[in-house]
Amino acid sequence: MLKNYFKSAFRFLKHNRVFAGINLMGLSIALAASFIMLLYVINELSYNHCFKNRYRVFTVLSYDINYKMKFALTPYILATALKEQFPQVGKAVRTYRMRGFSLKLKDEVIAVDDAIATDSDIFDIFTLRLIRGSDNNNLLDDQNSIVLSRDLAEKLFPGQNPVGMEIVGFVNNIQNVFKVTGVFENIPVNSTFRAQCFLNIKWSLEPANKSMKINNADQNWRASYWTTWLLLSKNTDHKILENQFRAFEIKNMGENSRYQFSLQNLRDIYLDSADVVFAGITGNKSKVRLFSAIALLILLVASLNYIVLSTAISTGRGLEIGIRKISGAINRNIKSQLLSESVLLAMIALPLALILMRIAIAYAGKLFQVRLNIINSNIIVYLIVYVALTMTIGIISGLYTSSYLSGLKVLDILKNTLHSGKRKQFFRSSLIVLQLVIFCSVVSSALIIHSQYIYSLNMDPGYFNKDVLLIKLGGDFKGYSAYINSIRSSPNVIMAGGTGWGIPTLNSSINIVPNYQDKKVKVQIEDMRIDYDFLKTMGITLIKGRDFSQEYGSDLTESTILNETAVKQLGIDDPVGKVIDNKTIIGVVKDFNLHSIRSKIPPVMILLTDQNIEQIAVHYKPGSLNSLLPMFEAEWKKAAPDKPFRFSKLEDVIRNIYSGQRNLITVVSVFALLIVLIASSGLFGLTLFLANSRKKEIGIKKAFGSSGQSIIYSFLIQNLILVLIAAVISVPVTLYFMLKWLNNFAFKADINLWVFVISFSIAAVVVILTVFIHSYKASHINPVEALKYE
Repeated sequence: MLKNYFKSAFRFLKHNRVFAGINLMGLSIALAASFIMLLYVINELSYNHCFKNRYRVFTVLSYDINYKMKFALTPYILATALKEQFPQVGKAVRTYRMRGFSLKLKDEVIAVDDAIATDSDIFDIFTLRLIRGSDNNNLLDDQNSIVLSRDLAEKLFPGQNPVGMEIVGFVNNIQNVFKVTGVFENIPVNSTFRAQCFLNIKWSLEPANKSMKINNADQNWRASYWTTWLLLSKNTDHKILENQFRAFEIKNMGENSRYQFSLQNLRDIYLDSADVVFAGITGNKSKVRLFSAIALLILLVASLNYIVLSTAISTGRGLEIGIRKISGAINRNIKSQLLSESVLLAMIALPLALILMRIAIAYAGKLFQVRLNIINSNIIVYLIVYVALTMTIGIISGLYTSSYLSGLKVLDILKNTLHSGKRKQFFRSSLIVLQLVIFCSVVSSALIIHSQYIYSLNMDPGYFNKDVLLIKLGGDFKGYSAYINSIRSSPNVIMAGGTGWGIPTLNSSINIVPNYQDKKVKVQIEDMRIDYDFLKTMGITLIKGRDFSQEYGSDLTESTILNETAVKQLGIDDPVGKVIDNKTIIGVVKDFNLHSIRSKIPPVMILLTDQNIEQIAVHYKPGSLNSLLPMFEAEWKKAAPDKPFRFSKLEDVIRNIYSGQRNLITVVSVFALLIVLIASSGLFGLTLFLANSRKKEIGIKKAFGSSGQSIIYSFLIQNLILVLIAAVISVPVTLYFMLKWLNNFAFKADINLWVFVISFSIAAVVVILTVFIHSYKASHINPVEALKYE
């Protein structure tokens, strides 16, 4: 039976090559595009699935009541205390990323970015597979032990078993000799937990003690520099354990503890850590939703396209269905056959789609600025999803046509009433309108996003956003004064000033300051540390009081400048001369965008500093940058010969901050292009069919004197009416989604009527070009040829 179905299916596709080809092309493009989108989605959703214990592995988060922020960093002592006081905690370790760690191979020093200080139980918690070394749990018990990843071991000891060998390493800027106790298999790329090597956790104490200027970081509950990982016992409800943390916090940190601990499952870290500070490697949940929605909408358009064409050519199958029914075929068999044709066409499109996907994947990754790697561990998931989606498309697309045709009555077929169905024409028109609604909505959305992007770049941020160069100093820069003075000496430099980090910035340093009038009210103020000339360099307007000056020696330690928002939120009237947070307010500056325009302007406390200057802003004369850069670099080599000269234009920094919007424009624009390509192919095929099926009608019209122009006009006006209906429907749809998106911005552009006019115009042009070809041919048929068989 199944064999006969497929034979009939092949025969039908052969006899309808043009329509099958159009369907195949549209479906292949749609599947390829959706497969690329779903590749990204599957990869993002697969993070941390490589760990067998993922359902039982949790990280401890710390909520700071004062700052109202959640941190992924916790005290060193927490892991030990949780293990001792809660029987549900099977194993507990802490991890610390060792910055600046390197290993020495002969005369070459190799920087190791992912060097993790931790405890021996880390291998059991994350089920890391040892390739070399003992399976016992004391691999890191000795302070000078080190466990290497497969790649790092091969790089350091090619073709050898490194276990037991010694290697020189630099940790905390001190040279030490380490003994290799094991080699573990590389951790998969779709993991938030990354490590090239593991060291003993005690190496992490010195940087913590130095940072807090203490000597007991391993016992101090305020020293939160470590990530705490727990492996809970089987069948443990982590919510019940969390509820017991309140008593635990009071016992160990006192009644007035400002910290509250909670648990986050390993599976949730990648996509559910947007509100967690220092969460490490995280993904973008919104982008996953966007790509999922785009993939499904592309498949929806392809399905609609298939149904439009199938219902159009189904009128030519009435006689076939009638003969089958007279011969004794039952509805179920006819429906199964028609469904098999639909599934067969979809399955033929599958390999074509995979080929197109493979060709386009590298370009798509660059275009969308996302990682589109084919991860070996996900290959089975890819195949299952791709095959299941393809078959689903084939079944859903063929369901309507098969149900309609299998339900036809023999008497209606013989009376030839099949061709006159206005209901069927209305159904096809509705599907075309739905495709055009999606297209118009997507084009309008792309234009609104583009408008917001241009607004972001051109909006006055409250400081100079052109002709400013940012030179990155990094930490511990020696000779700052000499270097910035050499920059100022150039006649093409208007002004130069230093800061802890430049503006706009994604960083923040928050301080809690009591309201000036009501000390119980706490205000979160962001600190900004600058030198004497930074405000003038950036063009930040002083509206009250004075700027920092070297004439006032107390400015360095006792003075501050606030922005307007800080003055309002602190409740200070006539602020100049008032004391806040042990600092005298000497001036007030006009509000400026410290961060991107997504966020409201925060209260800012500007402080003077002569330390920790990590960036120099240079305001230069327009057109002089190319002549200035060689001089800046030459002076840099004198001041810091061991450091690379790094710089960026402020315009580029601003563009990078809003690169997400630019990327979104690209994604939505490509999406719109794919939709119009798929929809146009269906409309092209439908027009071809209608032109062929209306030959007699057109012949009669021409015989009675109708002009070719009027016939073309009749074709175009029918389709332009559909475009107009779609454009009108798309307006509220677009407004709903775009207003929600724009709510993410504190400052936003207005939505103008022209975006909807443009989307309608583009859709109209596409439809006119698609329909015109066949309508023109139809208008030039010979009436004699069209009517000679009548």
